[in-house]
Amino acid sequence: MSEKKYRLVTRGDFDGVVCGTLLKELEMIDDTLFVEPADMQAGRVEVGPNDIISNLPYMENVYMCFNHHISEVERIGERNNLVIDADAPSAARVIYNHFGGKQGFPDISEELMDAVDQADSAQYSEEDILAPSDWTLLNFLVDPATGLDRAKAFSITNEQFIEDLMTYCRHNPIEEILQLPDVLERFEIYTYDSEFAERQYKRCSRIEGKVVVSDMRDEEELVPVNRFLVYALYPDCNTSIRIEKTRDGRVRIAAGRSILDRSANANIGSLMLAHGGGGLAAAGACRVEADKVDDVVSALVRDINAAG
Repeated sequence: MSEKKYRLVTRGDFDGVVCGTLLKELEMIDDTLFVEPADMQAGRVEVGPNDIISNLPYMENVYMCFNHHISEVERIGERNNLVIDADAPSAARVIYNHFGGKQGFPDISEELMDAVDQADSAQYSEEDILAPSDWTLLNFLVDPATGLDRAKAFSITNEQFIEDLMTYCRHNPIEEILQLPDVLERFEIYTYDSEFAERQYKRCSRIEGKVVVSDMRDEEELVPVNRFLVYALYPDCNTSIRIEKTRDGRVRIAAGRSILDRSANANIGSLMLAHGGGGLAAAGACRVEADKVDDVVSALVRDINAAG
């Protein structure tokens, strides 16, 4: 048990949920802030010595940083307050290992840890994508890329939902978690929108070599969708690029290797780093000004196809 309490600054996704679950189990945190990597890199998030950062760009003035992104290894190297393992499947696994693994977390289920590793490393089958269940389903409901927070106003905010899950995931089985009213509310919307999401992808996507580019900039509404659906719809492509507007006027460009056709060789995180973003070898993103989108996408498509 930790006497001093810190604030966790993390992403609002399943990895962030489990990072919070582990640190709550150690009684190390009493507050949480969910932010986007781009906001950290741009200096729009104020952090300090009372903060623990997970799965976000490194900041030297915080208490500790936990990460597993290869782009961070390239960007900043070794630091005293940085715990990083580019071979770890998730940032939660980095925290878990750092504090003693099963011995340090005797009451945290190995099923939960396996689930967050599977989620963050995208080890899913086509069946998982098209008919998710258990922890896989929870991951898709939490994933900000799914876009459920854009769909409607739920009973509680997305931030509160994720923070609540940090507590539920400590000791509750997934069968109970999926029956929580706030989970069921999101599942209903996710299920209803699945067919519309497929139509939107087919309307907005084009194929360039082995890359499927889904340009959502002209869409009035982005339908909530499992981020991996595109790979089931375009099985001949080994990489995807998704383009969408953000609230701050810039455009987010996200790329990922197909989890069904794993023949892609491009290091996505390194490619995104060159455009002000970052990520893992298999997935990454950047945000650029609207007038630079086409040039950045063209460069990414060229480099991805060149890598094979």
